[in-house]
Amino acid sequence: MKTEMQSKGTYIRLLGYLKPYWRRVAVVLLLSVVSAYVAVLPTQILGVAVDEIRKFDRYANNSASSGREVRMAADESAPGRKNPIPIAKSLLGVSESIHGRWFAERNPVIVTLIFLAASFIILHAMSSVISLAHGYITSELGQRLVYDMRNQLYGHIQQFSLSYFENHKTGDIMSRIMNDVNSLEQAIVGPVITFITDMFKFFWILYFCMKLDWQLTCIALFVCPFISLCTYNFGKRIRKVFRLLRERTADLNALIQDNISGIRVIAGFAKETEELDRFKHKNYENYFLHVRILRLVNTLRPAVDFITEIGAVVVICLGGYKVLQGQLSAGTFVIFFPYLQMMYGPITGLTRFYNQVQRAIASTERVFEILDTPVELKDAPDACALPVVKGFVEFRHVHFRYGAEKEVLTDISIKVKPGQMIAFVGPSGSGKTTLTKLLPRFYDPTKGNILIDGYDVKDVTLHSLRKQMAMVLQETFLFNDTVKINIAYARSDASEHDIMEAAKAANAHEFIMQLPNGYDSIIGERGVKLSGGQKQRVAIARAILANPRILILDEATSSVDTETEQLIQNAIYRLVKNRTTFVIAHRLSTILHADMIVVLENGRIIETGLHHELLANGGLYKKLFEMQFDAQEKTKAEAETSESVKIPEPVVDIGDESPQTMKW
Repeated sequence: MKTEMQSKGTYIRLLGYLKPYWRRVAVVLLLSVVSAYVAVLPTQILGVAVDEIRKFDRYANNSASSGREVRMAADESAPGRKNPIPIAKSLLGVSESIHGRWFAERNPVIVTLIFLAASFIILHAMSSVISLAHGYITSELGQRLVYDMRNQLYGHIQQFSLSYFENHKTGDIMSRIMNDVNSLEQAIVGPVITFITDMFKFFWILYFCMKLDWQLTCIALFVCPFISLCTYNFGKRIRKVFRLLRERTADLNALIQDNISGIRVIAGFAKETEELDRFKHKNYENYFLHVRILRLVNTLRPAVDFITEIGAVVVICLGGYKVLQGQLSAGTFVIFFPYLQMMYGPITGLTRFYNQVQRAIASTERVFEILDTPVELKDAPDACALPVVKGFVEFRHVHFRYGAEKEVLTDISIKVKPGQMIAFVGPSGSGKTTLTKLLPRFYDPTKGNILIDGYDVKDVTLHSLRKQMAMVLQETFLFNDTVKINIAYARSDASEHDIMEAAKAANAHEFIMQLPNGYDSIIGERGVKLSGGQKQRVAIARAILANPRILILDEATSSVDTETEQLIQNAIYRLVKNRTTFVIAHRLSTILHADMIVVLENGRIIETGLHHELLANGGLYKKLFEMQFDAQEKTKAEAETSESVKIPEPVVDIGDESPQTMKW
């Protein structure tokens, strides 16, 4: 029962997205009422025509009688006169007026039949025009709702902290934004409007059928509870499968996204066969669930059709008997049977609507899961814009932990003056990267405060805070766009001259001009068409153009050749001038001239000072430095040995353990 209530609440909440467009909804509902009414009238015209033809056959020999006399005589003796067709009086009155005014010499029944045929065509034309307008409005309304919901969902996702993206698959998030939101349009507008139109049609038909013969109508309605019960039971089962299908589709999307992004790794390790097997397994799960849904749907429809056919057979037998007994006119019976089918149509349509609702709820729940996820990092109600900063930064007794995990940072206190370079050093997992993520508020400290020019970062708006910072990370991310767009990402209003000057300062201009289209060259997804060093220099150019007051560098020269490394280091030298800079140091030789070196171990500061001071202390910093120095000397010795015997050896990538001195 709780699940049913939750589903109802979910769908009601979903319909709430129609509220801003209530005027259009009102127009659609009005068109639905008119469309439903007009749609049921042509059937009555057929019934009137049948009765008129029978009258003509019965009294054709009485040529001396007038049209009114023929009709009055027919009405007096016609079967079913106590149950006249509702629209008959109006139609025949107009027909009689037309006959008397313009066609008095013509057979009145012939005139009536021609008039009925014209009315039949006109009503169908009206119905088509209304349906056309109805379709235009509902289609535009449906797409507008998808547009609004996708905007809201994407905007909400952008406010999440990094932890959300670290704990959720990219493919799953993409599936919710695209697939699940798309499926909502198929359930909010089309099915709802169709259902409402069908219900209006049902009540119009029910009204007319009760006027024609209430007994036959009650017999026809007898099967409705069985149809509803059948639909309800199938719907509960279908909803569970739809939910499972959405989850499996998200898993498949995530697998595809991972494999396409990592195609070079897959090929490099010859894992194509294994990945194809994984894909087949996930794809089979989707196939199986789709088949299961189709089986349920295809079982439901014949069951409902069988129940409705039973009701139709009973009505045909009883209605035919009434015609033979003279209790019902042939024209009324002709109307009643199509009306019976039209009345069952909305009821069976309810099954389709219910299935679409279940599909929508399965998707909506996944979308609302994201929308209902609280934003951990958001502006305080009284947050102010951070003014242009000088670059004073203070970490004041900062503690941090990821969720319920053990503390990653413990009692971090650092004071930094404008223009200083602070280097973070320590073993892997010591908290260096986490510390730099707290500064732009990718996370908030568990305890303690971070201040910039005296402002607590929690008391200023995120936009104004991050606008005055720039980051150059070891794993550079570039967009699948032109070089120009990637450099100008920090300043969308930058001129071409500014972009080019930033590229020159980053030692990137020369290689950019050698690309096929220069600055207008597309560099591929994640900059795949560029080398590692080229991507780094584009990222540095982007940071130079941003002109930040505070800079965060995750040094990224360990995996490039010596020449490229020197170019990158020279570019970084230009970038850090007169800026407060935080460097995550992998090669200790690059931070020899830092204003302060902070040594971290297990999330705690164990040493601070200048390079020579830390070496003199003989602590962890000296140990790390000597390890890298020994590794460098060993590599040089191996290289000299290889040259003396002239046997080519593979290049050894020593990662963080190859110091290169950069003079800052």
